[in-house]
Amino acid sequence: MRVAPSNGLSAAVAALLGCAGPIGYVGAASAREPTPGYPEAVIQWGVQKGDTCEEIAQVLYGSAKHAGLIQRYNRVGCGPGTTLAEGLTLVLPAEVTSIPDAKIRAMRPDVRARPAGGAWSPAAPGTPLVTNSSVNTLDEGRADIEFVDRTRVLLAPNTLVVIHGTASRTRVSKTPPAAVELEAGEVKAALAALRGQTVDVVTSGGGRVSAASRDTVVQRRGERTTVAVFDGKAGVSSGGLSVVVPKDHGTRFVGRSPPARPRPLPPAPAWAPAGSAPIALAPAGLGALSASWEPASGASGYRVEIARDPEFNDLVAREEVKPDVVSFRAEKMPAGAYFLRVRVVDREEYLGVGAVRGFHLVAARVAGGVAPAAGEIAASPYGVVELTPSPALELSIDGGPFGPIPERIDLLQRAPRELRLRPRGNAAPEAAASIPVRYTQVGAAATASRAADGETLEGRVELSGLEGIDVAGRVAPRLFAHLPGGVRSAALAPGPDGALTARIPLPREATLPGPPLRVRLDVVDGRGGVLGTSHADLPAVAAAARAAPPAPPPAPVLGAYLPLLPMSGVADVLWLGPTPPSVAAAGAVAARSGGGWVAAGQVRASGAVGRLGLDVALRSNPAGDGEAVGSAGWLGARFRAVRLGLSALELGPTLRVGVPMAEEGPPVRVEPGIALGGAAGRLTWVVDAGARIRASRRGDGDGDAAGPAAAPPVQGFLVAGAAGDAAPWLRLHGALDLHLVHRDGGANDVLGAVSAGAEAGGALFGALSLRVSPWREPGEGAAMAQIAVGLREAWP
Repeated sequence: MRVAPSNGLSAAVAALLGCAGPIGYVGAASAREPTPGYPEAVIQWGVQKGDTCEEIAQVLYGSAKHAGLIQRYNRVGCGPGTTLAEGLTLVLPAEVTSIPDAKIRAMRPDVRARPAGGAWSPAAPGTPLVTNSSVNTLDEGRADIEFVDRTRVLLAPNTLVVIHGTASRTRVSKTPPAAVELEAGEVKAALAALRGQTVDVVTSGGGRVSAASRDTVVQRRGERTTVAVFDGKAGVSSGGLSVVVPKDHGTRFVGRSPPARPRPLPPAPAWAPAGSAPIALAPAGLGALSASWEPASGASGYRVEIARDPEFNDLVAREEVKPDVVSFRAEKMPAGAYFLRVRVVDREEYLGVGAVRGFHLVAARVAGGVAPAAGEIAASPYGVVELTPSPALELSIDGGPFGPIPERIDLLQRAPRELRLRPRGNAAPEAAASIPVRYTQVGAAATASRAADGETLEGRVELSGLEGIDVAGRVAPRLFAHLPGGVRSAALAPGPDGALTARIPLPREATLPGPPLRVRLDVVDGRGGVLGTSHADLPAVAAAARAAPPAPPPAPVLGAYLPLLPMSGVADVLWLGPTPPSVAAAGAVAARSGGGWVAAGQVRASGAVGRLGLDVALRSNPAGDGEAVGSAGWLGARFRAVRLGLSALELGPTLRVGVPMAEEGPPVRVEPGIALGGAAGRLTWVVDAGARIRASRRGDGDGDAAGPAAAPPVQGFLVAGAAGDAAPWLRLHGALDLHLVHRDGGANDVLGAVSAGAEAGGALFGALSLRVSPWREPGEGAAMAQIAVGLREAWP
């Protein structure tokens, strides 16, 4: 609620309002914190019956002399004793302030401003304007003036206005003050919101236009003033008479003569079918707009305007053309939403109702391809279409559902034939614009020759239609040669002269003496698409005898010839490579176990047939004072699935089966795994990983046994190490083995050890290994040693 003031309101009440805060209004804000949307803190006041500006100023500001502040944000009359309309809500400054009446909100170049009593100077956006300031737009200038009450006045080129302000004048009149005084040119009066208010424009001849409108145009040419109302209504006063001009009507007056009877404005022209699509692409971020309209009867010309907003406040271009010009085109337009309006100017120079068309230019670029045109996208099938997303539009690809515009469409992953753009949420079929996607032709021409060694085909390929494309990354071309015995291929790579080249080994039958060899060449991309096919004739090979090619060097042995085989029911995992060496050896292993020393003999052999490798290891019963596992035998098989180069990398699965060789030996165990290894010069490395599964309970009693003979139900292992040839007769090696053991009772243990050894000799060699296990089975000693003598087929 509010306390209604009365004449003679006591100073005590006024002081109370000033100290305790305003009573009877809402929205009070601190003077130090402007209210959003206003240049200062404001409050709201509800007018009651009989209120005057002086009374409100007395209550809020302590003196009736500040009554002019009531008009700062309100188009009301504040003359002495003038009562305000009951129920009106006023927006008022929270305290007495002095701020500019208006500012230049936006402008085009060629605008100047002059303070009251000052000189002209170039204007800039944000220039403050106070009462009696002047603004002048020259030949190419336009200006958007916003007042503190959010009234806007837009100035056309060659317009001169004088700012009268709203409420900051010391003299308060019964008539609401005019926003500007128009001396020459054209202004558009617009209210930000229609709240029963008007925006007033006076002319230097004494006329007055009070527009309750968002779009009222006032033109002054010489002594003649023309008013055209396109929204709401406007009151026009001159010569002591007034008329009300409704929407789509106009009037005029000369000097101080009364205004003419309002007459209808020229109707909007009809659009012709020709012109740009409502939605089009803007190649490289710049597009073109065009439109045509049907000639209008009685037109002396047309006004064409382009704006970024549907209210045509943010004008991009304005032009008046002759009556025989019925089309318009704008080029190099940045991407975004645009609105084109055409108005008829009749023989009496009345400005007509506008015909409006909306356009939306979408920025588009083809990365690695042809720049798109406004009506289509011409791109390489290996390119990427980059779009600028717009929240006002949505996209459909090849008739699919509409959705947000993606930033990029990779044509290598999907190859759309049509893009459809439409305003968001507009499902009308005619609202969508179709943009076809045309793919440029890609070709390849291949030639081939026989290399100097006679055993290699040298191919050369020239690609076309791939300008701007990352050929290696996006196309990944390969050359396929149809040769005797099958098809061989190789990747194409840039040669010294920029052309793509490839070398393909020829099969043996193509290197023997005989007639010329005709070869079919296919250039294929990474997706398997054929880019081009051609044929080449390789010259015949001469019958001259050629030396047999040298035999390839044997593949190196990876890891150790005789890695240590521990005496353990858990850790007796062999460190073995994907290809076993041809070795037969006998030896012994000794370990500290169960408080004493034990030793056991062993016999081992391994070999390979092609990719398949076999190995066997037999260990005798232990002898000595300690506790150790009984006799056991291992049978193993390996298959080398991968070998790169001269054993640069080998990979293959392994399978070993352990069986007891005596009553006290460990149970049957199955050990699947995988072996990975490689060689680099004198160094080799091997990594084994796998699992061991107990296949029977023999040797474990009730399954809870512990100690060296215990065999858990399941365990995982990892053995990794390297070997190096210190001399042609000496190989040194070291390895790390880790075991994750799952016990019968549910417990899990981690065991681990480090081993090292040396192997010396030729076909007859000896081997010595030592293993130290920080994490070991209960009862096992920390150290274990192995010594062996054997025969091998090859040596380092």
